[in-house]
Amino acid sequence: MYTPEGSIRIEELFDVAKQVAQQEADHKCNTPEAKAMHVLKYGNIVCVVGLPGVGKSTLLKMMISCIVKDKSVKPDTKFLFHVSLKNFNPDEKISLLEFLLYGNLSEWNHSDEENKALVHFLYNNPNVVILIDGLDELDTKQANKRLHACQLDSKQIPEVFVKNLLMGNLLPYAAKVITSRPGQFYELHPDYRQGLVSEVRGMDKPAKKDLTKQICGEANLEHVEKILAERPNLDALCSIPVHCIQIVACLHSSVSSGREINSMTDVFIHTLTNYKASDHVRTSLSEKEIGQGLVKLAHLAYKGLAERKLVFQQADFEEVGINEQTVDIFLHTYVEKSHHLKMRILEGKKRSFFTHLTWHEFFAAVHMILFMSHEEFRRCMDTFYDPHWEVVTRFLYGICNSTSYEDLKVIFPASMIKDYKEKKNILKSLILPQQEFDQYYISKEVFILSGWVHEANDAEISQRFQECMPQLIEMDAPSYATEISDVAFAFNTFTTPHDLDLTMYHGSDEASAETLLRGLHGSQAKIKRLNIEDVRMTYSTTQALLPHLDVMDKLDLDEEKLSAQNLIILHEAVERLTNPQGLRVNDINGDRWSKYWGLYDNQPDDDVMQILQLPLGKIKGLNIEDMRMTDSKTQALLPHLDVMDKLGLVSWFNDKNLNPYMEDISRKIMDRQNKIQIWMEGPAVEHVRPLFQCLDKISKLCLSMHYLTSDDHRLLEEAIQRLHSPQDFALEEIADDDDDDDEYWDQRLEFWNQ
Repeated sequence: MYTPEGSIRIEELFDVAKQVAQQEADHKCNTPEAKAMHVLKYGNIVCVVGLPGVGKSTLLKMMISCIVKDKSVKPDTKFLFHVSLKNFNPDEKISLLEFLLYGNLSEWNHSDEENKALVHFLYNNPNVVILIDGLDELDTKQANKRLHACQLDSKQIPEVFVKNLLMGNLLPYAAKVITSRPGQFYELHPDYRQGLVSEVRGMDKPAKKDLTKQICGEANLEHVEKILAERPNLDALCSIPVHCIQIVACLHSSVSSGREINSMTDVFIHTLTNYKASDHVRTSLSEKEIGQGLVKLAHLAYKGLAERKLVFQQADFEEVGINEQTVDIFLHTYVEKSHHLKMRILEGKKRSFFTHLTWHEFFAAVHMILFMSHEEFRRCMDTFYDPHWEVVTRFLYGICNSTSYEDLKVIFPASMIKDYKEKKNILKSLILPQQEFDQYYISKEVFILSGWVHEANDAEISQRFQECMPQLIEMDAPSYATEISDVAFAFNTFTTPHDLDLTMYHGSDEASAETLLRGLHGSQAKIKRLNIEDVRMTYSTTQALLPHLDVMDKLDLDEEKLSAQNLIILHEAVERLTNPQGLRVNDINGDRWSKYWGLYDNQPDDDVMQILQLPLGKIKGLNIEDMRMTDSKTQALLPHLDVMDKLGLVSWFNDKNLNPYMEDISRKIMDRQNKIQIWMEGPAVEHVRPLFQCLDKISKLCLSMHYLTSDDHRLLEEAIQRLHSPQDFALEEIADDDDDDDEYWDQRLEFWNQ
């Protein structure tokens, strides 16, 4: 799979989608025609995933502005459709036109033939953009199964239209964007996960600060930021815009001053407490009516999620006995207008929904803990791992906190079922021993469990989590700020030591790596093995890594991604360790790695010179890989050749400009007191001949022999025959990594580890 990395601007989304499709076509398709068809079908599909509240719906609104107002995206667009999937009955069959125009049919008065002609016109039109919001708000019952292509004029449930649009079967020329929470999207069969898959990752620090200032004002900004700095787990949640709005409002509110806020459950409870006490609510309903209305809203929320019904009509409220005042106060309401086509009478149909899906999920969790019997609660256990219920389940653990439970009893003063402890025990039983999880999904499972522990903030839940974790926890490191916050919190609840084997992939940026490393420092979860090769480490990331080196057994990093300053800091830190030989860095013993250095083609010249200007004796081994040699670099290198033990000259793509400098290097080696070991690989070997005159000062020479000319072979054999002590010289052929990769790396590691 071609995986682009880095940030993408809205204006670039479709350009990147086309690049992805072209890269995929090169791998998957054998003919020019097949490649062109692949790009046509998938080069205009953008899938956007992101955590709840991160701004996926807002992104689509921004795209509408870019298309309609700015013309910075798809400027030739003639037909723009915005489809919100939460509006649909997931089981009702509709036409494609009804799917595209849902809620916008009030002025529509065309015949079936005209509608059919329009659909066929759209099918062949390249100037169509379809923005589909909220795959996770559909009930995708057949998520992991393939569906046959549907006919253009057929009636289908919304799920079928979505999948066929994603497969490029419907309206193949149209540009399509679809948003979803990650869990539901990655449940889909791979056939439906075509095109560009991008992520909304949340706000960066400047954006978060701007939003915080908007909510609390300039005067209170410093106070709120100080509180967040003291509570990094809460601060991490503020990368999600919806959470940031609520958290900052709570911290800014006097209501929250009586109790510390640590989780989103705390935030939602305090927000609801504050709203319930506001004049807006108090002047409309009595205390009793408020309590009764909230109980009924909780029941409606659970019923709606169970049926995947997220938008409610008057009949839904009448069914559970909610009055119109309660609806208007606690839900977002709009009037959907429609024409009775024969009588031409304008009718208004009131439709309401929770202001955000997370509020819907919070109310559903309240219903399950406070008003559902524990027998029925137990029967719901199978849904707790379902992606559609993951946020509800997290809130269930949050309400497990006894303080949260007591606060809710005040907000919902109606009679409730008194089986809190039984339900808490059921939730504890969901935290299973790690070995019972599928190894492929182990990291995600740990993230989910950590989220439950973080939200619960409860000693019993934390103890259960600790008991279920093995002594050595092998997992990929989280990359989302919220997941990092969860894992750091959960691992910091350990009261006995646990060992971690962490791998950080390219999804983890420098900030993510730093946050996790700082979050785990001082905990009982010790990082014994860390693979951070895919992360470009900054100075602050390097500083966050240093305190972990004392307990670490193995560290893998990409030295090419480190600045000279960071390399020097790390080398010196490893050298200072009490037991440096107990740490292996890139499979080299720490006591040796601290004295061995690498120079690479993509390093800035200033960094190269900074390393070469280290005091003599600091560099015992130096591997120069694909770095182009110059006069200044060679002059800086030569003094080190008097005292170093090993030299590597490696080139993969060019000759490194070695030819002018091999005579200088050879003469310097000839003047040495002790012998040196040399590794020459790739086209660099073509310039080995000057070394033949100083073989008496070389104890081991490792060469890629197939780069030697016949003359070089003859001259090398003659030089070996002239040696004073041939038994003290070893010539080794470097294994071909294309033929035997394992043998090659074993040989290379042996060379640098001796």
